[in-house]
Amino acid sequence: MVNVAGCPTHPNWVTETLMLLAENTLTAADLDLYQRPRFYADHLVHHGCPRNEYYEYKASAEKPSDLGCLMEHMGCLGTQAHADCNTRLWNGEGSCTRGGYACINCTAPGFEEPGHPFQQTPKFAGIPIGLPTDMPKAWFVALASLAKAATPERVRRNAAADRIVVAPTVRPTRKG
Repeated sequence: MVNVAGCPTHPNWVTETLMLLAENTLTAADLDLYQRPRFYADHLVHHGCPRNEYYEYKASAEKPSDLGCLMEHMGCLGTQAHADCNTRLWNGEGSCTRGGYACINCTAPGFEEPGHPFQQTPKFAGIPIGLPTDMPKAWFVALASLAKAATPERVRRNAAADRIVVAPTVRPTRKG
C-alpha cells in the first residue's frame, strides 16, 4: 500500500507515484513510516518557506495579514509537516504559507482533528507545544531567546506589518 497524503494531494505527488508504480521502481524502502513516498515525505514544509528569515529570529505574525513567522501564534506546523510544498510549488507558483496561511500538516495522519483551532498555536507555559521535529525543546527555548534578542529592527517591525515597512540596508559592494 502507498499513501499519497495531503488535503488536497499535490497533483505532482500523484503523477510521480503513478509513474514509479508503472515503472515498477517504487519499493518499500522508498516509503516512510506512514507508507508515504519519500521523494516528498523526506522534506519539511519549512524548507523553502518564504517566512524563514522571520522564523530564524522568532519574529512572529500576530494576525493573519502580518508578514512574520506563523509558528508561534498562528498555528503553523511547517517545521513538523513532511512534504515538499515550498520547494515543489502548486502550479509552479504557490503553497499554503506563500498564500499567507499556516501549514496545517495535511500530510500527517489525523491532521483534520488537531484538538485546537487550525489558526492557533497551542502552548504550555507560553512555549508552543509543537516544536520542530528534530530539535529538543530545551534547545529550542534557549535558541529562541537568543534569536529574539538578536532580531534586527527591520525584521521585528516587518513581522508585525502587512507589507515591508523597513527595507534591508543597501551596502555598496566592492568591485574587484
